[in-house]
Amino acid sequence: MDIRSAVRNFLKTAAPKGVHFGDADNLLTKGVIDSLRMLDLISFLESQYRLKVDEEELMPENFESVEAITRFVEQRVKE
Repeated sequence: MDIRSAVRNFLKTAAPKGVHFGDADNLLTKGVIDSLRMLDLISFLESQYRLKVDEEELMPENFESVEAITRFVEQRVKE
């Protein structure tokens, strides 16, 4: 499974029932993730892709959408 699909599937299971989102939608404003779900997302990414998300990387630009998360993980996996 590619990174985008894995992230999308994780978020679909983590999102509150009835919340729908597209890859470009802002996950915070759509109500897909909150601070607790963000921690779950980070844990998922770290275990799934064997990377460590540093505190300075916890910026909205990296986690605001499925597209942003995909770009972030792809960049980190290349390192």
